[in-house]
Amino acid sequence: MLATHMDAERRYGKIRQETLKAAESVICGDYPQLKLTTLDLATLRAADAWACHPCRRVDWDWMGSYGAIKFRYPKRFEAAVWYKEKLNGLSLGRPTYNGGSLRLDFVEASPLNREIAIFDIIVVAMRTYADMLGAKELRIMHPINDRVKDYYASHGFTYVKSDNYLFRRI
Repeated sequence: MLATHMDAERRYGKIRQETLKAAESVICGDYPQLKLTTLDLATLRAADAWACHPCRRVDWDWMGSYGAIKFRYPKRFEAAVWYKEKLNGLSLGRPTYNGGSLRLDFVEASPLNREIAIFDIIVVAMRTYADMLGAKELRIMHPINDRVKDYYASHGFTYVKSDNYLFRRI
């Protein structure tokens, strides 16, 4: 790994930590037992417990894919949502190449722990990170079906059919 890459990882890692603390402080009034973290080995192992659950809606290999994304995108957005010390959701995205938007590429709620709506929490964290990066738009890439697309639209996102994503200006 080049020194410049390591420097970027360190710099943006600090911004990610600050982002999650700031978002957590905004949300903690509604969910006092909420904790937002970056993704680490313990988090990825907790997500592995979801792998064979019959209520799981997606088949994303968090453990197997995170390392490559982490290496390739030091500016990435990542957030794990913990509630009552249980993993409730994971998300992963990155700024667009021009930096004007922050995209959400993967989001998954736990099929085991559904006490809170993680998407609302992820949007707060995304918005905070986007503000820190100077991005003016949030994007949700490639919704998996019309029901999910409609859910995101109900949260103020607009669908762009030609590129299969939703956006919301901030």
